[in-house]
Amino acid sequence: MTNIPDIQERIKTDFGVQAQEAFEHINAGVASARHLNDPRIIRCIIFLADRDIKKLTILIDSAKIDPRDIIMWAEYIQSGPGDQTTRVRDFSKTFDQSETDVRE
Repeated sequence: MTNIPDIQERIKTDFGVQAQEAFEHINAGVASARHLNDPRIIRCIIFLADRDIKKLTILIDSAKIDPRDIIMWAEYIQSGPGDQTTRVRDFSKTFDQSETDVRE
């Protein structure tokens, strides 16, 4: 899954000298939980990791349990009282396009 150009580039940019380690963690996560083999989920994990390799590994483990949590945390914000949320990103698109033309 890390062979998609925008994902490769974002990992290299975000993790710099730790990029190879990030690739290895993501590939190992996908190998151990096939439901993670989805560009949307991988993009959400990378976005949420915020350039932190430790957070990346924690998020991969969380996604193994329930990838919907990762999607919710990355793509939605709480926009009102209670549990009201608004989608602000769509990581089924590339990183560059993820914040344009977002639909529920």
